[in-house]
Amino acid sequence: MRNPTYLFDASSIIKALREARLVPLGGQALQWLTIYEVINTIWKETHLLRRLDLNEADSLLRDLIELIQEMIILEPRGLEQDILRIAVSKGVTVYDASYIAIAAKHGLTLVTEDQKLSRVARNVVNVVSLNYIINT
Repeated sequence: MRNPTYLFDASSIIKALREARLVPLGGQALQWLTIYEVINTIWKETHLLRRLDLNEADSLLRDLIELIQEMIILEPRGLEQDILRIAVSKGVTVYDASYIAIAAKHGLTLVTEDQKLSRVARNVVNVVSLNYIINT
């Protein structure tokens, strides 16, 4: 597997799953927590918001499981101090700060649909949206 260029956050993976645009994610990176963030979103849209029925949720989950097999999973171990400092100094959640810290450590471009995260992360790492990747 080649070295990844991009680190995808949960918002971009969810967008890719919904729009069935998964090809650009193969060989790219995500952090392990992203898997659970995406599953939690599927649960929320199924159980709480009733936007998905169980068959749709199962289908998205199967697609996610297949996608994970094609991606490189990174972890924040060893970055705990950086993550906390980023979270406090930038006013973002620890989850969001972990994406910034991991992207910085590995020299990756962060892919996010989250406007606040994008705005904050731009001062630290390169940031693009899923649409940018698909349209280039």
